[in-house]
Amino acid sequence: MSKNPGPDPNSTNNTVLKTKRLELSFGSDQDARDLFPFVHGEAGRQVTDTLLWDGPETVEDIAGFFRKHTTGTFDPHGFHWLLRDRTGEVTGSAGRAMGSIGISQRGPVGRCDVGYWLAPPYWRKGLMKEALAAVVDHAFTNLGVVKLEADVFVGNPAGIALLETVGFTREGTVRRVHPKRGRWVDAHLYGIIPEDLEVGR
Repeated sequence: MSKNPGPDPNSTNNTVLKTKRLELSFGSDQDARDLFPFVHGEAGRQVTDTLLWDGPETVEDIAGFFRKHTTGTFDPHGFHWLLRDRTGEVTGSAGRAMGSIGISQRGPVGRCDVGYWLAPPYWRKGLMKEALAAVVDHAFTNLGVVKLEADVFVGNPAGIALLETVGFTREGTVRRVHPKRGRWVDAHLYGIIPEDLEVGR
């Protein structure tokens, strides 16, 4: 059996993923304008308080990020998708962006990080579980990823439950690992490898 070499750094980010309710595809300047209010400033803290990212200062911050991920390759930018309402069932408008999910290199080739967020009007509908499961499967099946990891702040029970529902395992807790708005926070480290999915089937 040949050794998995990990993600091809020359692979281009041109894959659209589809699930029952979602299309995971790339962002545009209009998407940046639509999503900006959910992650900006005090109004966006409901989302960004649980993220390593404190949110954008301007719409262009998001728009530039989207452009980078539609033209870049896996290395150094990773792959990044928007969660879109595939049929209009969730938002009333087919194609509307509701949040984002992406993977990036973390440490040695083949070990990657996954991060995501969803706008509050669409919480508690199972959408991020649907998106995360699709991205995990794509990473292992098509990208040569050998392990996905995610950090979740201690005290974020919804984030912990999501990862465990998809099949991630808690591998430890790192104290004072991330600076967040003037203080250092603790985080649980979760991981998943392809064999974990086989066990769950």
